[in-house]
Amino acid sequence: MDIENIQKSNRHTNLFKFSRNPPLLYVASDYNLLLVSYHSLNVITNYELMNRFMEENGQKGLVIFDVPKKSDTLSLKEWPKLKGIFFDDAEESLFEQGFKAIEKGELWFPRSVTDGWMRQLLENEQQSTLRSSNLTRKEVKVLNLLYSGLECSAIADSLFISEATVRVHLHKIYQKIEVKNKNQARLWCKKNLNKLNN
Repeated sequence: MDIENIQKSNRHTNLFKFSRNPPLLYVASDYNLLLVSYHSLNVITNYELMNRFMEENGQKGLVIFDVPKKSDTLSLKEWPKLKGIFFDDAEESLFEQGFKAIEKGELWFPRSVTDGWMRQLLENEQQSTLRSSNLTRKEVKVLNLLYSGLECSAIADSLFISEATVRVHLHKIYQKIEVKNKNQARLWCKKNLNKLNN
């Protein structure tokens, strides 16, 4: 799709200065922002390409515009340096207001988008808490020692139990917290261990 066709099909493109880059990437140069149409996501770019492009060109933030109100916005938060989202019915004055807020260090997301993100975050946290709440005190001790970097033999020595018993504990722990190995368990601990220890 060439730039002329894009201008005809996208009512917001007249707000942005065209860069010399691929179609559907725009630069709000006064605000040092890269703007991408929602309809071009995953078609012309991916996370790595977008991040590299922004680093090479010095853009401090990404704005996704022309987002349909009924679209699934949960995946949008994964885009690098995302600073704002504008729905497809956003007026020019809203873009100016949003860009100025972003320039001051704020984020600019519609309330319905942040509500969805918060609901997902809370649901994930509740599921994690449910999984961790059925750990025994001994299993929590084993997890703390594992997270501190100890291997099975050192955990066994610290708790005055055999290595075989440590392996049994770890097997049960992995099932309860739904991980497959020590590395995944340590990542789980990084996110959840504080809640268990409090």
